[in-house]
Amino acid sequence: MKKLALTIGVALLCGNAMAQDARTVIADAQRALGGVNSITYSGSASDVAFQQCGSNAAALICYGTHDPVRPITNYVRAIDLNAPLSRHTGATMNPAGGGNTVPAPGIFFQQVTAQQADLSQPWGASLELYITPWGFLKGAAANNATAARRNVEGKSYTVLSWSPAVKAPSGKAYTVNGYVNADNLVERVETWLGENIMGDMHIVATYSDWRDFGGGVRVPTHIVQTRGGWPFFEVEVANARGNPADLATLAVDTRTPPPGGGPGGGGGGGQPQAMTITKEDLGQGVWRYTTGGGSYDSLVVEFNNYIMMLEAGQSQARAQLYVDEIKKQFPGKPIRYVMNTHPHSDHTGGLPVLVAEGATLIAQENAKEFFERALNTPRTLLDDSLAKAPKRAKVETVGDKRVYTDGSQTVEFYHIYPAPHSNALLIAYLPRNKVLFQGDFSVNPAQGGGFQPANDHVRALVPAVEKLGLDYTRYINVHASAAPQTKADVTAAMNTAAR
Repeated sequence: MKKLALTIGVALLCGNAMAQDARTVIADAQRALGGVNSITYSGSASDVAFQQCGSNAAALICYGTHDPVRPITNYVRAIDLNAPLSRHTGATMNPAGGGNTVPAPGIFFQQVTAQQADLSQPWGASLELYITPWGFLKGAAANNATAARRNVEGKSYTVLSWSPAVKAPSGKAYTVNGYVNADNLVERVETWLGENIMGDMHIVATYSDWRDFGGGVRVPTHIVQTRGGWPFFEVEVANARGNPADLATLAVDTRTPPPGGGPGGGGGGGQPQAMTITKEDLGQGVWRYTTGGGSYDSLVVEFNNYIMMLEAGQSQARAQLYVDEIKKQFPGKPIRYVMNTHPHSDHTGGLPVLVAEGATLIAQENAKEFFERALNTPRTLLDDSLAKAPKRAKVETVGDKRVYTDGSQTVEFYHIYPAPHSNALLIAYLPRNKVLFQGDFSVNPAQGGGFQPANDHVRALVPAVEKLGLDYTRYINVHASAAPQTKADVTAAMNTAAR
């Protein structure tokens, strides 16, 4: 009994020592940053529309995942630790929207309000404050942070770790780690967030080239944030002030955002309301599944021994609805393949459902690394079908062309490049049906009849299809069209653009 009491006593002493050490490290780091209650810094920045790439003022063509990034000028960030809140803004040049690649003036604006900063609220809304050095230390001081020594790439750090009150959908606690160097500066903050495609997405913010901007106020002049290992946000700081008198008015954007608000990710995990499937029989063992207005349509292709699904329905809810209907319509036939037109977030959201079904993903080879890394990341923070029934994602790729056939059914896939929207754009051609299926080459009706001028995406597609010699009559978009579209409609839009 005495031995047990001694063991417990030693453990308590160690625990108290670690807690005391953490409090000391936090206090020393706060002093090293100047002991400020608020901070503002400015300079230039760049960001991405997450899981996307495309035209902006820097480049009109997509070269890879998150390449190009979008420049942000006149960048300003203000952080109020007392509220607490964070707000940053800047000027951008975005594509004008509607598939037009001509850049137009736009804004960058992102904030964490005092309500969002409540650590019992969703972590995704508040973490942008708490992965800053100042926000991290505030969170560490209020949430019983622990401290440990760790060597990273030959450099020694004190690592402070804490968890917000809110839990992940799986019930697991989130974790935030901050790496404090020998000068008591926070060089790196990391956390994880459950993301529809990227699983336990690793979010890392690094802070380097620290500078004293006067009065002991130290700020990193180079800030880099990655998500899932991909570029996400970067800042070059030129000026900074601690405890600014004009904090309340800093970084408030009074401009009116342009229509569409510029590029943005998201949409992958959305939950459409009251969805009902309508099936269109296209003949020759091919069906179009749709849920009506706002749908992301899929084509379901019956082969002799399996089913191929073209696009996964955007959200997991719609994907599951489509999968359940396929099982009813084709009992005993497995869904062997699912094709993705391109790896933007609104075209990938349903893929976890298909991976959980054991389907092999067909994607353009430029998207292979992204999909294999993202879909094979652990999903311990999520509670979706793939988290509950983990399977390793299998990816088959298309270079310029690939044909799937069993002698009776045939689907052809083609890479369309260069094009403004993605470097991994695939279209599908069904020769028996003379159907062309595509993701974001939208042909839009005009008010009063006819069609709007073909946008830059369609203008990239049409000559590529003509060069390939694809003899199609039906033109099907993943984004549901109000009425069936044909090759004649595409031609009409192209002719309107040429006037």
